[in-house]
Amino acid sequence: MSKTERKGATKTKYRILSDALLKEIEEGKWQSGDRLPSEEKLVSTLGYSLGTVQRALRYLADLGVVDRIHGSGTFVAGVQAPTEHLRHFRFFDDDGTTLLPTYFKTISIAHSDVEGPWAERLGRDGRGYINIKRLISVNHEFEIFSELYLPGDRFSVLLEMDPADLDGVSVRDMLVSRFSMHTLKAKQTIMCGVFPPRVGREINVPIGQFGIILTVSSTTHQDVPIVWQRAFIPPNDRQMEFLTTIHA
Repeated sequence: MSKTERKGATKTKYRILSDALLKEIEEGKWQSGDRLPSEEKLVSTLGYSLGTVQRALRYLADLGVVDRIHGSGTFVAGVQAPTEHLRHFRFFDDDGTTLLPTYFKTISIAHSDVEGPWAERLGRDGRGYINIKRLISVNHEFEIFSELYLPGDRFSVLLEMDPADLDGVSVRDMLVSRFSMHTLKAKQTIMCGVFPPRVGREINVPIGQFGIILTVSSTTHQDVPIVWQRAFIPPNDRQMEFLTTIHA
């Protein structure tokens, strides 16, 4: 980032700096776990005051993009899902062609005996289901709450995973690498409805919020169901693309 990029009348200095750092992170200059230049280095190379630099880094930390560790420095924390792996959460930038970066954070992986609408697709064998809850940040502009259900008899080993191991990981790809199970078909349906209060709390929207509820039912060989997913997408001004074909 050059000093010429510091110009801007509509944003405060710390937002100009934080946006520039975020852009460089998303472009791959720094990867997850990399240490950013020190505050003193940013001050000397970019010409900002120490207070502006510190405020910009705090802002990025509040977004979850970086981790600030006292005595050690500032490190990139965001794990971005590769855009070529995105199947269901494809949102476009203002140009209508560039896919916005999407970040996945896994909240929990747990066993569930609850038989909701997923039971009709996954079956009722008495062994329950593996429930994966995730937050999906789209370009740090808004969050989507997603819950996935998988048959408990075939995927119980997932309960041994640390939820953080799935951050930034496509569940579809994970099923291939760990279980050699390819997603061959996916049926998607959408509706506009009221988000449950528990969902509103997770993505910080008001009680009674309307939004898009996306349901995806995926199958493998011989139409055997493997994943049932439901995602709650709040109102936003981004165009969303739906892909109709799943490749093995």
